[in-house]
Amino acid sequence: MNLAQIHTTRPIKPIGANEIKSLTGIRGLAAVYVIIFHWYVVLFHKKPQLINHYLSVLIGHGYLSVDLFFVLSGFLLSLTSSASFNNHLFIHDYKAFMYKRFCRIFPLYIVATLLYFFLFHFGEVESLIVNLTLLQGVFSFSNNSLISPGWSLTNEWVIYFFLPLAFYLTWKIRNKAWILILSSITIFIAISIFRNDFLNWGNSYSLQKIHGFNPVILFTRGPSSFLRTIADYLLGIFAYLSFERIKKRAVLLKYSAIPLVVFLFFKKTDILIILLMPFFMVHITERNVINRFLSSKVVYFLGLISYSLYVNHFLFIDTYDKISKSFGLNTNNYLIISACYVATGTLIFSTITYYAIEKPALKYLKKMGERFI
Repeated sequence: MNLAQIHTTRPIKPIGANEIKSLTGIRGLAAVYVIIFHWYVVLFHKKPQLINHYLSVLIGHGYLSVDLFFVLSGFLLSLTSSASFNNHLFIHDYKAFMYKRFCRIFPLYIVATLLYFFLFHFGEVESLIVNLTLLQGVFSFSNNSLISPGWSLTNEWVIYFFLPLAFYLTWKIRNKAWILILSSITIFIAISIFRNDFLNWGNSYSLQKIHGFNPVILFTRGPSSFLRTIADYLLGIFAYLSFERIKKRAVLLKYSAIPLVVFLFFKKTDILIILLMPFFMVHITERNVINRFLSSKVVYFLGLISYSLYVNHFLFIDTYDKISKSFGLNTNNYLIISACYVATGTLIFSTITYYAIEKPALKYLKKMGERFI
């Protein structure tokens, strides 16, 4: 599909079998970025002075990959599914949408959760049952995911229930899409100011030590976490509704990557980085150097297996951490070994789970859905 066909006066056709390879590629790089961040935090961050301050800040911003995932999802789901809900809300369309999202997320998630249960949480049956519903982040008493990335998957799964309604409502204000970006800014500012037990679960004590405005959104769980996800999705929907208007600012769009990259080297720039994401996302759909790089075979492949990379990587970080502790090893003395183990293990295992679980499960469930949905 040629994105130049997109405009804001009528619904657009879904992508169908076609794909925007550069957006798949950027998802792959984002997955690698968040893996490096988690490796750094768990196995390396005990001695931050070992690396340059700015490089440390750059790696430390890896958690923003999750926000990029959310913004991308908002844009791509708008592109593929919103036409079904622009002018009406039919139960059949809603069921079909939710079934597709279930098929995409749950097969690998269930396998990974069961694997983590038997390896690290054996005996926590009640927690397992809650986690298998992917609703563990909805209530404060069950806000613990057996797999570390589970919190973000919970957020996405819950958002999906309301996304068709969001498509229906936002289409009515498509000529005032700036309302969406303003709403996102408001949400980000709110979660940067208000920190308490109600909004932040599990980490409110540490957050209360921070005084005043703090535009860092890493430590968000509970309601503030869902608000963060909503703000990101609104930016993705904004990019969809405003695609043509954004693209006309080609000169400004061309340089959107520069401030985005620069801000990654400085602290307390989270909100600015996230607000630049939809513009950068539109830019990489055009024919340019970045687009060609992100569409290259290696980067594109990383994008294909990005969900597996994201779900699986903590398995290798945690196993290395536990093994090194059991032998009394200082992980900072074996950084290259740990990096190679995490990178190689995650890549190989994720390739296997993509071809052995994700693809066949999606194909099988799609056939099942054709009969029942």
